[in-house]
Amino acid sequence: MPELPDLEVIRENLAARLLGRAVREVRVRRPGLVQAGPPDLSPLSGKVLRDLTRRGKHLILHFDQTLFLLIHLMRYGWLWHGPSRYEVTKATTLVLSFDDGTDLRLIEPGTPQIAGVWLYPDLAQAEPLAKLGPEPLTPEFTLEAFAQALHGKRRTLKKALIDQSIVAGIGNAYADEILFWARLSPFRYVHTLTDEERERLWRAIPETLRWATKEIKARVGENLFDKEIRDFLFVHGRAGAPCRVCGTPIGEVLMEGQRTNYCPRCQNVSPR
Repeated sequence: MPELPDLEVIRENLAARLLGRAVREVRVRRPGLVQAGPPDLSPLSGKVLRDLTRRGKHLILHFDQTLFLLIHLMRYGWLWHGPSRYEVTKATTLVLSFDDGTDLRLIEPGTPQIAGVWLYPDLAQAEPLAKLGPEPLTPEFTLEAFAQALHGKRRTLKKALIDQSIVAGIGNAYADEILFWARLSPFRYVHTLTDEERERLWRAIPETLRWATKEIKARVGENLFDKEIRDFLFVHGRAGAPCRVCGTPIGEVLMEGQRTNYCPRCQNVSPR
């Protein structure tokens, strides 16, 4: 599933290609894809893309400041941009054709197809954004705000980090990486953190996400991509491989169907 660093690169690269372009045609090719707004997204026809932003794991396309299209790729979705003359594949569930002869296509090759799009006249009405926590790359993500969001939570650090109401945009992979750089076990409980450990975790969140965004951008340049780029990560997806810091084999456990990777040596399991 794309997470904040992936989506930041996608957002930047798509904005460079599509800002200022008008929608010529819209084709919705999967029933149930549109979660809010007309099922055919017909109000987008003729509208100009003025901005492209991100909130949590949602990309937000701003059309003439009067319509906002939210896209959540979920687990298998990805975005393709190229000439409209190319054949539309069976896995394509949404096509936005622009006036420069290019398409932006939402493609869902896996099953189930669970990506979603929402169309709103006002972002204040956007229900998927209403319960999201602060963006970790903004000034609003202060230590005080983070501490308040964690206050009273009796759950593991891993579960807390992927809770979108606490911090927006972090998923399974980057929760593992953040905890590695914070030198904290994913199995620690939030309420056991000392003030120093909480601050260490808070600092590791934006630092890790910015580092990852730069690494992905360096690999793809101006291109889009259909698979998450994870080869540079230190723990996630590296079960059994030696830790790049201490050499200890990276551990892996399944937690509610999601794999969690960590270094047993670098990440302290017990409270200090």
